[in-house]
Amino acid sequence: MVDSIKVKINAIFFDIGGVLLHIYPNRMIQYISDATDISPAVLKKYFPSDVHEHYERGQISDDEWFAAFKAALPQPNCLKEIDFWRAWNQLLGQETDVVDIVIELKQNYPVWLLSNTNPRHIRNEIDGKYAFSQLADGTVYSFETGYRKPEKEIFKIAAGKAGADPSTCLLIDDNEENVAGSESVGFVALHYRNTTQLEQNLESLGVI
Repeated sequence: MVDSIKVKINAIFFDIGGVLLHIYPNRMIQYISDATDISPAVLKKYFPSDVHEHYERGQISDDEWFAAFKAALPQPNCLKEIDFWRAWNQLLGQETDVVDIVIELKQNYPVWLLSNTNPRHIRNEIDGKYAFSQLADGTVYSFETGYRKPEKEIFKIAAGKAGADPSTCLLIDDNEENVAGSESVGFVALHYRNTTQLEQNLESLGVI
């Protein structure tokens, strides 16, 4: 629980996955497993996390990400690109009820999206398909900045884009490392666990 203290906030940044949007990594893995007959355990073992980070930094293309994923799996394998991208979209689920909080906050504050993400999910799924993407006053995405949370640089970029001093920026994120990273540059930050807790924390800060 956040101690009751009124703070000056000029911009609010929301994480996407796990906060505004339910995500289902196991559903994605299962789809690929069904398409390739490779077990979910093996798929998780060989998931190329380092290359995925490059993808989220915008350092490789969609085609290069698929090629790297396929190459990382036991060889030979029958993973088709069309099945891979269908599985990739299975990661994203429905919006959470945090979107209702976004609507309330937007009456008094600029609301931004700040996410480690990739162009495929933004371009093909999030933009235009989810209410929160239309509510946002601006976006800060890892693949556009070249930095990922919890790196300090992405938070500095976010504050700059919002035209706000970091001390007047609020981050809401479900990852404690990201919370700590934002606080290291002066952000006020809330570790999201559930909607009730978030509402209580926002009330304690005097934001709602």
